[in-house]
Amino acid sequence: MWRNRIFVGAWSVLNMKVLLGLFAAAVILLLPGTASAYIISYTTSTPIGSTLTDWTETLAFQQFNLSWGTLNSVTIALSGSMGTTITVKNNGTSPQDGTAKTELQITVQDSGNNLNNPVIDVFGPEFDFSPLGVSETKVSGLLTKTYSSSDLYTAAAVLSAFTGSGNIVLNASTLTTTWLSFTGGNIDADQVTNASLTGTVTYDYVPEPATLALLGIGALGLAARRRRSR
Repeated sequence: MWRNRIFVGAWSVLNMKVLLGLFAAAVILLLPGTASAYIISYTTSTPIGSTLTDWTETLAFQQFNLSWGTLNSVTIALSGSMGTTITVKNNGTSPQDGTAKTELQITVQDSGNNLNNPVIDVFGPEFDFSPLGVSETKVSGLLTKTYSSSDLYTAAAVLSAFTGSGNIVLNASTLTTTWLSFTGGNIDADQVTNASLTGTVTYDYVPEPATLALLGIGALGLAARRRRSR
């Protein structure tokens, strides 16, 4: 009987040492400078489908909630595609050789104009209309291009704008231009362009100590349950 008591006591001490070790590991997470950064991403709830340019629309993103921790940076990733058709006509008195292409600029900005890299600038495929006879018209057919950008922001004004309990709404707009290069004479050109846009914001942050403490307590509870089940 006495031997059994000694055995049980030794088993309890052993488990207590294991739990204390786990608790020490949890405490280390709470020490200054040891907490790991976390990231969370949100895709816009208002993606812009393929729409005839030039358009003005909005992208809405969920804001970072301060109760989650301390926000270090915001990364805004944008992507989309364009489809354009270019038509050229030779109004001159001699045949022409040349090329045409469409430039698409997309501007995304918050209401306080805090974003310093808000423009996507992309050129569509080049349309070679050589040769173009007198009074002749040529159409490129649909020319497509995809585009993307990613910008990281750490400025206090940007972090503040993206912090809250609701959504941040970014204004998005397009500007399209046709670029012509030809040998001379009189050329008319126009383009019809559609463009789409979507985006994701990624928040890099350090969780609040209370959140890490809960994670540590949860780990201790799990370890204790595992021990009792053996």
